[in-house]
Amino acid sequence: MHPRISINTLSFAPGSLGGQIDTVARLGCRAVSPDLMQVEDHGVAETARHIADAGLEVATLTHRAFGFATPEEMAEARSRLERTIGIAGEIGAQTIIMTTGGRGALTWAEAADRFAEAIAPCIASAAAAGIRLGIEPTSHLYADASIVHRLADTVTVARQAGITVIPDIFACWVDADIEQAIVEAGPSISLIQISDYVYGDRGLPCRAVPGDGAIPFERLVPAFENAGFTGYYDLEIIGPRMQSEGQEQGLRRAADHIAACIEGSSQ
Repeated sequence: MHPRISINTLSFAPGSLGGQIDTVARLGCRAVSPDLMQVEDHGVAETARHIADAGLEVATLTHRAFGFATPEEMAEARSRLERTIGIAGEIGAQTIIMTTGGRGALTWAEAADRFAEAIAPCIASAAAAGIRLGIEPTSHLYADASIVHRLADTVTVARQAGITVIPDIFACWVDADIEQAIVEAGPSISLIQISDYVYGDRGLPCRAVPGDGAIPFERLVPAFENAGFTGYYDLEIIGPRMQSEGQEQGLRRAADHIAACIEGSSQ
C-alpha cells in the first residue's frame, strides 16, 4: 500500500478498535485514524500500545465538533478539546480533525470570529504536544455542527484561527472554485479525507470507493500535490457500499486508485 495512505476506522463496521488496528496493519497500511470515543472505550494506554505493536502511525484523531455559540458552550468545548489533545499526545496522533461547531444565532462572520477566539487557548497546547489542529468542510446538512461547507470557507476560517485545513473531498468536490481553493490552502493542509460519490445516492452515509463514482480524483489529487501537500490521504469510506463489497477488498481498491493518482501527479 502507498506510504501516504491512511485508513480511518470509520470505514469499518462497528467492532473492536484492536481488531480494526490489526486489519489496517494486515492491509499493509502505514497509518490508522481512530475516533476519540473508540480510543476512550478501548483505553488510551491500551490503544497506544496496540498501535505501536502494529507498527502504525496515527494520521489523525477524530474529535468531532468543537463549539462556541454561547459562553457556556465555548468553555465546555475548550475543556473537551484540551482532553483530546492530551489523548492525541499519548497515542502519537499527528493531527486532530474536528468540525467548528454550529453558529447558533450568530451571523457567519460573527461565528468565524467567535470560533477563532474560542479555539485560541487550545492551539498552544496542541503545538506544545506536536499536534496540528484542523477543521474539515461538511455538508450543509450538518449546519448544527459546522459553519464551513465549502473548501474556500474552510481555508478562510482556518487561516483566521491559525489552524490547519483538512479537506473532506466528499463534502467539497462540487465547489465551483475548488481548484483555486486548493491553491489557497496549499501547505496549510495537514490531511485529506477521501471517499467517492455515486450520482443518484441520496441517503447518508452514501460514500463509495474512489474510482466507483463521480469525483475526479485524477484531477484533484495532482492539484493537491502541486499545491505542496505532502501528508496522508485518509480513506474514510462510510456506508453500505463498501460493506456490501467487503471492507478489505474495498479499502485495497481505494488505496490502489489514490496511489495511482499520487504517482500520476509526478509524471
